[in-house]
Amino acid sequence: MKGTKDGRKQPDFVPFHNMHIQLYERQYSEVLPSILASIAVYSETSKNDTLLYLSYYARGSFYRKKGLKDEALASMLQAEKISKNIKNPPGNVGFYSDIANLFFELQQYEDALQYYLDLLHKNDFSANKKLQGAIYNNIARCYANIDKHDYEKAESYYKKSLAFYGEFQDSLNLAAVHLNLGDLYFEQYKDRLAVDHLKKALLYSEVSEAVDIKDDIYFNLSLAMESAGQTKKALEFYKKYVEQLEGIWNRDRIWGLAEQEKKFIVDKKQTEIQLLEKEAKLQKMQLDTKRMQSNTFFSIAAVLLLLLLVGLYSYSQRIKKNRVIALQNIQLDELNATKDRLFSIIAHDLRTPVYLLKESNLRLKKALIKNELTDLEKQLDLNINMTENTYSMLDNLLYWSLEQKNGSFYKKEQLPLHSIVGQVLVNYGNALKIKDIRLDKNIPEGIQVYADSNAIKIVLRNIIDNAIKFTQDGGSIKIDARIYENQAEIVVKDNGIGINKAMLDTIKSGKTVRQKDTSGRTSTGLGLELCRIMTEKNGERLMIESEEGKGTSVKIVLELVKK
Repeated sequence: MKGTKDGRKQPDFVPFHNMHIQLYERQYSEVLPSILASIAVYSETSKNDTLLYLSYYARGSFYRKKGLKDEALASMLQAEKISKNIKNPPGNVGFYSDIANLFFELQQYEDALQYYLDLLHKNDFSANKKLQGAIYNNIARCYANIDKHDYEKAESYYKKSLAFYGEFQDSLNLAAVHLNLGDLYFEQYKDRLAVDHLKKALLYSEVSEAVDIKDDIYFNLSLAMESAGQTKKALEFYKKYVEQLEGIWNRDRIWGLAEQEKKFIVDKKQTEIQLLEKEAKLQKMQLDTKRMQSNTFFSIAAVLLLLLLVGLYSYSQRIKKNRVIALQNIQLDELNATKDRLFSIIAHDLRTPVYLLKESNLRLKKALIKNELTDLEKQLDLNINMTENTYSMLDNLLYWSLEQKNGSFYKKEQLPLHSIVGQVLVNYGNALKIKDIRLDKNIPEGIQVYADSNAIKIVLRNIIDNAIKFTQDGGSIKIDARIYENQAEIVVKDNGIGINKAMLDTIKSGKTVRQKDTSGRTSTGLGLELCRIMTEKNGERLMIESEEGKGTSVKIVLELVKK
């Protein structure tokens, strides 16, 4: 029992009851003080392990809802520790599933895997068939992502997941699992199996709920078809992938996402500051309560000393809190500056291609009405080229913004260089055809390098894209690979307009440079900056040699996998 202001006793379950009502009524802005009060009561007064476990569980769920995953995981693990003193903890399966999902979202795949496997032995796990399908799918993803990839076990659990979802004819989850299984086979260079499962994923993705994964299915099918040597089909799927993106990444969507992301960052920082303030107020209330309950027979000198110590502690805590808030304000200003720069680039560089695409579509409509097939085909090629260039610009902007926020993740692995270059080049067949540029590729098969797959593809894509943009119609581009001791070199050389010495010195100094291409359009300069950042963070080297009017040569030095 706990005392009230009028001296009466209130039952110990009241804090938990208040917390439960606020959660039920979705009063999320007011529930955190109730959760913290509930934790304080059941840990210090009543020692009720069940309500204390549920209180920590509620705090973890609240933090997770607010996007504070590390804090959510800490609360969940504290709840798990307490649950060991309870014979049958309520919501046991859902609780362990939440912990496993948090580890997975934080990319701690070994820990996530252990919790998912433990779930299989829970008494009430087998009662929920749909949950079993999700758990088996997540176990498979863990095996595929841990440092020592266990593809055999991943394949086994993906098939178990398919069996459960097939029983309920759950098209959305069947499409997602077939997509994951196709990716798994593709990573093992089992192209035929990869294509089979990706086609099944495409079949199940016809439901409206699967629209968010359909572009991934088209893109992965294009890569798998290219790897299997079916270039024509690969191009068809890639065109469908571009069409899918056009329906999603329109101009209003781009601005909407940017505004939502900015609002999310600001709201998150404000929420963190509010949480710090509320926890500080709760701590002060607890200190005041303990002070009021202290023994009144202490001497006046002891009371004065205690008050002095409390004052010093409060002052130090206030200083510490002010420092935290000041640091967060600085970080918020940096994020706002990055966002302002991103919006400026989007406003400047996307307006022109969007306007040109609009005008081109009008000409396309006129050609279609007049049944002028030659003009129609030529206009379609131009539309595809503009769409590819705009998408490449968006891709660069995305990775650049992630770099500015330190949000990117690099993981080196063994990669086949010939296959990686082939996957990148599939995007540029149409652009090479439009400018009648001859491409010579000399990448010996069997060269294996250590690199991050996404990073090396982005670097190659930007370098090849620049080579095409700054090479005149009828020109040539050559891609070679050479081996020197424990290193592999990729050289992309063109006979385009080149770079003058002053501009080349500026690029080598690490500064962004804007230059007009052969069509008279000015580049953003983000491509080379992104290449430089990614090669440095991967422990690689990027070297540029050029002479105005005689073309440009870009060399990437990678770590070679020794046989």
